[in-house]
Amino acid sequence: MLPSPEAPPKPSLQKRKESTEAKPPAKRPRPQPASKPTLIGPHEDVISQLQPKYNILPASIISSTQIRKRIAQVVSHLDKQSPLPGVALLHARTGDVCKMITVVEQCKRLLKEQGKCWFQYNQMFETPGKEKEKDVVEETVLKGGGEGEESSDDEFEVMASRFEKAVMPPALRRSVKSMRIFLSVTSMGELRNKEGVTVQMSDESV
Repeated sequence: MLPSPEAPPKPSLQKRKESTEAKPPAKRPRPQPASKPTLIGPHEDVISQLQPKYNILPASIISSTQIRKRIAQVVSHLDKQSPLPGVALLHARTGDVCKMITVVEQCKRLLKEQGKCWFQYNQMFETPGKEKEKDVVEETVLKGGGEGEESSDDEFEVMASRFEKAVMPPALRRSVKSMRIFLSVTSMGELRNKEGVTVQMSDESV
């Protein structure tokens, strides 16, 4: 009796599974949204100028800022022992300037209660504004009959509109000003002699 031929080995389930599974498509990187101007942006230059001599604390004031916490933060910074004199730079957009002034006045009151003099330097700065769109006459092609006179008028209107776009300046960016306040317990000659800066000080500092 002849031996029965051996059956060919069956492919393993694992290999079959690997061959049938489809690889997931590669994910495309999502485009990054355009970066918005930061609140500290307009103050980076003046901070870099003052940092070699002062310990600067930038403190933004926005609608959600808790007044008590911001006051405690500023007073603590001005009272901190540091190799460099402490300076608080408070800044706010136009709608929050009144809130910023409230914080500054409360800080000055606490400093006075501690027997310390204070110096306040006020300066206007430009906030990032939106582009101001100018009125531009759009190209218009009138639909009508095919008479030569009307066609020439249409072409003249299109050419005039293109010329107007070519000579008009690009969209302007509106300049919106707000205020920033430097609060310190020491006099700052760099700010006192700066154009456009108004100075206030406690009676003990005079």
